[in-house]
Amino acid sequence: MEIERSMDIEDAVRLALTEYLNVYCRPLPASYDLPNILVSQVGGSDTNKIDTFHVTLDARAETEAEALEYLRNAIGVLKKGSDNIRYVRVNSSGSWGYDPVRPDLAMCSARLEIVAHLETTTI
Repeated sequence: MEIERSMDIEDAVRLALTEYLNVYCRPLPASYDLPNILVSQVGGSDTNKIDTFHVTLDARAETEAEALEYLRNAIGVLKKGSDNIRYVRVNSSGSWGYDPVRPDLAMCSARLEIVAHLETTTI
């Protein structure tokens, strides 16, 4: 049977960024390269054949300036578009936080709304 379903937005974002940045989907692996972006879907909604995903990007780096620049670059790449991502809106950006596992690292986050069409598959 052919169905339409929501795409794996975390993986779509990872694929859109991976050529330019170190990017991971949750969970963050025990060993990782810096700087990097962690992609997490945190919600969303659907309307007809369009999904609006709420996604958080967490940038980790040695310094706050590097983390912020890496985050800004990731947002810029996503706004440029890809085969799967149709529209990106920033809800909040540059929010400073801390990595509870690695408090020695700088981290900043952005929350995005990402619009994407459903994908078709056969089950």
